[in-house]
Amino acid sequence: METRQDVLNWLNGQLRFGIKPGLERMEWMLSRLGIEELPSVHVAGTNGKGSTVAFLRSIAIKQGLNVGTFISPYIIQFEERIMLNGEPIGEEDLVDIANRVQACASASPETLTEFELLTVMAWLYFHEQQPDLVIWEVGLGGRLDSTNVLKRPLATVVTSIGHDHQGILGDTLEEIALEKFGIMKRDVPMFHSLTEERLIGLLDAQGETMDAPIHDATSLVTSIEDGRETVVTYDGLPPVTLGLTGHHQAYNGACAVAVARHLGWGGTAIRSGLETAQHPGRYELVSKTPRILLDGAHNAEGVEALIEQVRLEDDVTILAAILSDKDRASMVASLQTVGTVYETTFDFPRTRTKEDLLADGADYVDWKPWLDDWMKAPQSKTLVVTGSLYFISEVRTYFQGLQK
Repeated sequence: METRQDVLNWLNGQLRFGIKPGLERMEWMLSRLGIEELPSVHVAGTNGKGSTVAFLRSIAIKQGLNVGTFISPYIIQFEERIMLNGEPIGEEDLVDIANRVQACASASPETLTEFELLTVMAWLYFHEQQPDLVIWEVGLGGRLDSTNVLKRPLATVVTSIGHDHQGILGDTLEEIALEKFGIMKRDVPMFHSLTEERLIGLLDAQGETMDAPIHDATSLVTSIEDGRETVVTYDGLPPVTLGLTGHHQAYNGACAVAVARHLGWGGTAIRSGLETAQHPGRYELVSKTPRILLDGAHNAEGVEALIEQVRLEDDVTILAAILSDKDRASMVASLQTVGTVYETTFDFPRTRTKEDLLADGADYVDWKPWLDDWMKAPQSKTLVVTGSLYFISEVRTYFQGLQK
């Protein structure tokens, strides 16, 4: 492999091996490559984990640390999956790391999946860069996710539990929760922003079994002022305008604050990091006139959080591309309570086809010409684009082209 496109082609070629839960392949690779664990924080959750990583990364940088992050999925460019101090891995490093991982994987007793290879690439990159801290975002679930080869993180986080990937994680919230709680480690504190008592009880019980201290980060939130900006007061801090907008972001920020305090970081760094955190595709304002927002709400719970914020907008149109493995009917019904909903499709393996959407009675549009027309003659005061982070990534790239 000589270019980033060669790397992407190689990884995409592994997608046919699907999802293979289990840690044995990862452990074999890390051992073979001689990679040792760095100081880390491990973040799981149905929704909010990406935002929590963004807050925590921003705070860590303000604290003066070199910080690596591994996230999923990316929004602007593939290289965002592996970042150092918020900067995506460069092409030269990406190609070098990928070639070495490929060579090692060729000797593996079992074929690795695309996500496993990507995770090993991140481990190798961070092993060589030696950041002060690595923040790992779980890809799917937790217990058997390839990031869960961590043996002794400094802290673990669970942001929320919702219905997602039931075919893999389980049908009930309790089953899904136990998979996500699977990142818990003995004697390592776990911070959470859960709200359902039955799930908190389950987490507390798991913490007792594992001898892991459990901390509820929501208690840090003393007040939230909602609007086009989100102003939060955390216990012991003056009010702060969050870099990420939305009522729910107060609690993602709380998880970051709790971890930062556990790690002994200063109040100035915490406050500044909360204010400057950025996370593309999370209620992101990409145009003021006309007002256009991008939000990667991709399941019922994400849509619920989005709607809570959209209610503060005036005269809303919604463009949504909902993947075929999501509960489209309930998500659309919820979105229709705050605006006129148009649905579309895009080039992605799990997307719904135009024919499927029309058969389901969707108000279908071809999104590129529709967006062009909307930009020239807005149908409402606000446009919200949502339904899938993968769709948001395409729209964001296309929108940047329109602006140029």
